[in-house]
Amino acid sequence: MAFLINVFKVVFLLGFLIFIHEGGHFFAARLFKVKVEAFSIGFGPKIFTKKGKETEYSLSLIPFGGYVKMTGENEKSDDEGAFCNAKVLHRIIIVAAGAIVNIIFAITVFFILSVCSGYNISTTVSGKVPQAEMNLSRNRNW
Repeated sequence: MAFLINVFKVVFLLGFLIFIHEGGHFFAARLFKVKVEAFSIGFGPKIFTKKGKETEYSLSLIPFGGYVKMTGENEKSDDEGAFCNAKVLHRIIIVAAGAIVNIIFAITVFFILSVCSGYNISTTVSGKVPQAEMNLSRNRNW
């Protein structure tokens, strides 16, 4: 039973990290008015599907990845909201947004954990170093 709970924890954490990454692509695409056809966490058979205004949101069986499918991503399209018709800088930002959001998320988690850990770094001197230790450091041949 403990093994299954650990597997569930890993799958949930991995799914959350994939959601963060794919969410970066999704929100950047929406920011630049690129149409998103599908947003999926996982691959394979779909467990859950919900149709939005123009996007199909789905959760699939195999949680080792995900994707954001944009109009005009793999083929030429005349649609104004197609990925291939977006400005080059906008396409670069959309593609890089997943990694950028991962980095921002990692820094945020690191900051929160370091603040909550209770270890404080101070510039205040709390005592003297014994004389014997100081002599050892001076006598080394660097």
